[in-house]
Amino acid sequence: MALEESHAADNSFRSRLLVMVLLLALAGALYLYGVAPRRAQLALLLQQIEMLRAELHKGQAVEASLPQFKREISRQREHLRTLRQILPEGKETADIIRQIQRLAAESNLRIRSFTPQQTVRRDFYEDWPILIAVEGSYGSLGIFLDKVGSFSRIINVDNISIRGLDKPAGQRTLSATCTATTFVFLENQEES
Repeated sequence: MALEESHAADNSFRSRLLVMVLLLALAGALYLYGVAPRRAQLALLLQQIEMLRAELHKGQAVEASLPQFKREISRQREHLRTLRQILPEGKETADIIRQIQRLAAESNLRIRSFTPQQTVRRDFYEDWPILIAVEGSYGSLGIFLDKVGSFSRIINVDNISIRGLDKPAGQRTLSATCTATTFVFLENQEES
């Protein structure tokens, strides 16, 4: 009987041990196939949440700067408008003729000739030389050149040739020729 009891106790212990091993194996399988993948998935989701929060903060910073960016764009557009007056996109031949004639008249000069030449292409602009011949006095010529230098559009004057008139008449004592070069912006140039 003692042997049977010992054998029964041994069987009971083995049964409990087997149940415990099976329960541990089941718990391990449950953790391995159920909990561990969920934890990895949770860690990945938490990482994505942090990335999205960082993007949200960046977006909020940009949104906060938006009024400043809009003011800067407005300021830059105004600056571009001013620059386009100085360096326009087109020759504006009629306007240039009128402005030069006005400056000459204000300076008490008479324009003998106004001859636009071919443009010379540069990187992002073209030189547009214009041959001008005028008559008047030395002082009037100086005033005219000063007014051209102060003009809102860039005009360079060079190749000035001055000579006295054979038959001076009143304020007209000299004849002058020069090249007035203005510039044209090439906004829609082809990329090389």
